[in-house]
Amino acid sequence: MQKNLKYPLLLLSVTIVCACSSGSDDDKNLASTHPKLEKQLERDTANLAMRNEENADLYQRYRITTEEYENSGDYNVKNMFRGKLAPADEASHADARTYQTALREGMAQGVNFAGKYTVVTIGCGTACQQHFIVDRENGKIVEKIQGSAGARFSKNSRIFILNPPDSTVNYNECRDCKPQAYELVDGKLHAIK
Repeated sequence: MQKNLKYPLLLLSVTIVCACSSGSDDDKNLASTHPKLEKQLERDTANLAMRNEENADLYQRYRITTEEYENSGDYNVKNMFRGKLAPADEASHADARTYQTALREGMAQGVNFAGKYTVVTIGCGTACQQHFIVDRENGKIVEKIQGSAGARFSKNSRIFILNPPDSTVNYNECRDCKPQAYELVDGKLHAIK
């Protein structure tokens, strides 16, 4: 029995040694086996968001400005709506029927902005979000605003930050990602200067 295993084990050992040593210096990575990919990777480099001081300064400026608005107390909501929450009125906005399922699901969050509104965020592609603002007293969609990097808002404040500051965003390359602060007044967003 031992004699019968000698040759297969020898053959297996030789196969393993050959397989492990068959690689060459050219087998560095996946790209090296695909010349077109290797050329493209040499040409295209990843841009890191915080690779220069200018972007870090922009981020800090945006962060400090938006935090000042949010922490000032000037935009606090005094009265919270406590009545029955109205469903979205699909006739109140041209896009409501298109997004009726997402709006209905988003309304389940309840009041999440400015004391009586629900913000429903719906994706519209890569780095694209539509934010519908619905008055929960009557269900009317009072605003729709589009952004590239999300939004920040609170049920206790009238401040709506579109594209809130994010240290991973390269503001020099993504102009649509610049943070913008708005105040909700009488159901309409007004840019804060």
